[in-house]
Amino acid sequence: MSSRFFCAFLTCLLVAFACLSTSVAHAQTQASCTFHLFTLSSSAATPVIYPYGINDFGTVVGYADFGSKASPRFRAFIHYSNGGTRYVVPSGAVSSSFGGRNNAGITTGTYYDSNNRTHPFLLNGSTISSYPAPRGSGLAGINKYVSVVGSAIDLKDVQHGFKHYANGYTTLLDYPGAKGTTAVGVNDSGFVVGWYVDTAGSENGFIYRTGKWAKLDYPNSTITTELWGISNNGTIVGMTGGPRSFMYSNSTFKLISYNSSPTEVRAIAPGGLVAGRVKLSDGYHGFMAACH
Repeated sequence: MSSRFFCAFLTCLLVAFACLSTSVAHAQTQASCTFHLFTLSSSAATPVIYPYGINDFGTVVGYADFGSKASPRFRAFIHYSNGGTRYVVPSGAVSSSFGGRNNAGITTGTYYDSNNRTHPFLLNGSTISSYPAPRGSGLAGINKYVSVVGSAIDLKDVQHGFKHYANGYTTLLDYPGAKGTTAVGVNDSGFVVGWYVDTAGSENGFIYRTGKWAKLDYPNSTITTELWGISNNGTIVGMTGGPRSFMYSNSTFKLISYNSSPTEVRAIAPGGLVAGRVKLSDGYHGFMAACH
């Protein structure tokens, strides 16, 4: 995306939102992608993989499901571009997961204790530190300024998105008129993406920055659009029913698919690498990919 287009994109979002309304291009072409597939290393059985974050070094984070007989069953993982895998289960956790990782290697995470209480945390090197997020929070995306987005459930079981800044300030993100809001991705310019549930129960994608909202739904999708990440040049990745994964750039949607297999894209790095998983005949494989 050129700097001129990004400035126009920024102006549209903050002033008029016209470029993200129903006038967006409805072309549904296939993105051209170079995929690198991987599985997680483990001394136990190969776990089911759920990637949720990636940085520009090709480090992928998420959680792994080791099955109902394992303890703990769900474990946060870091998969490095050299093929190594690290699992992280904080003290007192019965399950753990990672949501995002920035280029400085700081990773957002959430774990549950034996009383089913959530504990948001940051991992920096080998140091785990608790994170001052709202009650019932799960942490997701993180940018270079250590601004973190995530979602929290209140006492009435309503889900709210939030953005927490490194200076300690937190702002709740509630799409106007929505029944619930989920915030997942944030880039270095402060754009936040995610989805909200409308009064009909459908999920709709949103983009947010400094008090301004824009709706972005996959063309002709009436039930589900989830936006999972946004790069520094404004490329957005998400999913709709099927599952069908897509990227949105220069007002155009393109489908992302590995050999026509069920493909889930759940993260994009600041520079544009995407990550997710694909279902093949032998189970799920994680992937990183460069797409255009």
